[in-house]
Amino acid sequence: MTPEPRSIEALEEHLYSLELRPAQLRRDPDGETWLGAEWAALVRDDPRLRAVVHRFVEEELELYDSVRGQADAFFTARVIAAASPVEIAGAGLAPRYRSWILAFAYAMALGVAAMVFLPWLKGHGVPSISESFHELIAHELGGEGAGSWLIAGGLTLAAVVVASGIVARGRATPPVR
Repeated sequence: MTPEPRSIEALEEHLYSLELRPAQLRRDPDGETWLGAEWAALVRDDPRLRAVVHRFVEEELELYDSVRGQADAFFTARVIAAASPVEIAGAGLAPRYRSWILAFAYAMALGVAAMVFLPWLKGHGVPSISESFHELIAHELGGEGAGSWLIAGGLTLAAVVVASGIVARGRATPPVR
């Protein structure tokens, strides 16, 4: 009796549906006890089906042996070492200095963005920031003139002095521990 290709496929499907222990496969690599009476008779009569069963047994044992490993006493230690945080540049800085560095980086990014986008906006009819600020001050004072620029400069200078005072006061206070 010559097996049809679907008999080989049916046998493979049957083999992969079985849940077998490695000890069973080692004791009976031909499948006489664990295949079932029908399949065992077919496998006994056909060398191609027997080859399928032998290949299945070899693959299963090889898979089992590759998964089963020796106990590793240092596995947890290696996992923790691999997952430990890496020292980040600047992490040892005081929070105040780190904040200054970040503020400077943001200011630089804002400056670069302004240099890139303001000429493009001005080319599309959007007034510049200084023109908008001048119009706001002139409108609030009720007229145009050099006086509005002096007031705007004074307000800007006052803001810079207040910000510098806040920073200087923060440096003078000792850190809380």
